[in-house]
Amino acid sequence: MKGGILRSLLRLAFGGDPEAFDQVVAGTRESLFWTVRRMTGRDAIADEVLQEAYLALWERGSAGLPEEPEAWLRRFCVNRAIDHLRREETRRVLPEPDVLDACSVAPKAEQTLWTREVEDALAAALEVLPAHERAVFLLRFVEGLDFRAIASSLGVAESTVRNQAMQARRKVQRRLEERGISL
Repeated sequence: MKGGILRSLLRLAFGGDPEAFDQVVAGTRESLFWTVRRMTGRDAIADEVLQEAYLALWERGSAGLPEEPEAWLRRFCVNRAIDHLRREETRRVLPEPDVLDACSVAPKAEQTLWTREVEDALAAALEVLPAHERAVFLLRFVEGLDFRAIASSLGVAESTVRNQAMQARRKVQRRLEERGISL
């Protein structure tokens, strides 16, 4: 959903318009679901986190419109996911299959086993990352966002995002190499 449309709908929703709020949810849910799903590793948890986030958003009322509504909404949901991970100590993340596209060339039995091994190793490597590094890693290397967009989404300095991305990537590479996997 484009920023101008989202901003207009948020303005109406924060003014108490339930139809506008429904449009905000309909226009943002899929993208936010996959972001949160990648962080939490489970559909049910992603649904729960989004439900909490949208409820908090509705209850927020007219506390002012954000400058960049898409980045603000993503940050809002990512922060909810991080809070959930901390609360529940849920540390399992399963990457989207497209993360491993570079490893899968042909659907041979050997290749399928290799892909599954890489997927398991990547999931294990992501499990040990602190929540903020995991968020940065997923937003950068899975979602494909640039450093500026991630910084805006998370409400931190771009240099912080660059450092966390570099640290997360090193940790993931190290864990993969320990299992004899190099991408």
